[in-house]
Amino acid sequence: MKSNSGGEPPSISGGKFMKHFLSFTAALALAGCVSMGTDYDVAAVDRLQVGMTKAEVIGLLGQPNQVVTNADGSERLVWVHSTGSMFGANARSVGLPFDANGRLTDVPAN
Repeated sequence: MKSNSGGEPPSISGGKFMKHFLSFTAALALAGCVSMGTDYDVAAVDRLQVGMTKAEVIGLLGQPNQVVTNADGSERLVWVHSTGSMFGANARSVGLPFDANGRLTDVPAN
């Protein structure tokens, strides 16, 4: 940037100003993003099969956010992931039932 002779600080030309302004705006927008829960792979849910063990399912989806244990020893493992920003929010979840032996008893329909 060129300095002017009046001792004033140099000005930013229109193109450079816009570039800096857009960079600053993008940084502010990204700073407002939030992600919560387990960011599980939705495609992995399609690969689940009845009879898989809890360890196999957790290996595909990551640690569940919630485990509900029923009186008969069966369990429901729940994965939840949500994201939000100043532009909106998205959420997805899947709950999977396991028998008392730790085997998957049902898979979500595609």
